[in-house]
Amino acid sequence: MSASLQVWIGGRLMPAEQATVSVFDRGFRNGEGVFETFRAYGDHVFRLAGHVDRAIAGAAELGFSPGPRDVLCAAVADTARANLDALDGQDSALRLTVSAGSIEPDSPFPGRAVGEPTIVVTSHRLQLDPRRTEVGLRAITVPMARELPHVKAVSYLVAVTAKRRAREEGADEALLTSPSGEVLEGASSNLFAVVDGVLVTPPTDAGLLAGVTRQVVLEVAERFGIPVEARTLTADGLAAADEAFLTATTREVVPLVAVDGRPLGDGRPGPLTARLVAGYRQAVADERAAAR
Repeated sequence: MSASLQVWIGGRLMPAEQATVSVFDRGFRNGEGVFETFRAYGDHVFRLAGHVDRAIAGAAELGFSPGPRDVLCAAVADTARANLDALDGQDSALRLTVSAGSIEPDSPFPGRAVGEPTIVVTSHRLQLDPRRTEVGLRAITVPMARELPHVKAVSYLVAVTAKRRAREEGADEALLTSPSGEVLEGASSNLFAVVDGVLVTPPTDAGLLAGVTRQVVLEVAERFGIPVEARTLTADGLAAADEAFLTATTREVVPLVAVDGRPLGDGRPGPLTARLVAGYRQAVADERAAAR
């Protein structure tokens, strides 16, 4: 009999089927909360502190404190270790969700807070196509942008809607675009393009969520001596790029081979993308080795 998945909630681990959240929780009622997705390689959570720091900053933007940084880091790490057996020791995805806590239900909108913030950490098995880096992904552009782009809020309606539209059109990802037609980011990823040997990525002040994986790629590019430019691209500008790729915590670095039905470059993953895929994986290996 396989081990039960464990959830960290209320300051301790418990079987997932026993975990509950109040119907008066402000994250559930108003979307007042933040979340982070982590990837655990075995029992090692990659860039744990970077994700937690972003969650703390996002919560502050929404007007509440999720609690001590070390508590949040320990909650995620403990959940990864607790679920190793249930997930057969394989790599996993974890999610930290922190809401502003419960409201007093008869108080005026948006509701008076009562009690402490709600903190939940869950874990699940990764479901990834092993050929994704060899084949690449296809995307469509969607004229939508996040409401608070620098906050990874639990109110994820824009991303969910855009992703659903992409799937309806047979694409893997949706690229969100600004009213002026600039391509900002993926619904659940950051965007990079290679233009004349330069690595181009939209700047954070353009209105996007700067990912932790995006930052790792920038570090790898610097180590490799690859020139980087922060600027936005239109859909036509992206289509003219030599190659492109997307970054996300669970998917790492994945080639982007077509947008809106038009191939990028020769329609296959490019050589610089392959180099950065290898560099990213080395960064993971180096961090795991340093943590031993």
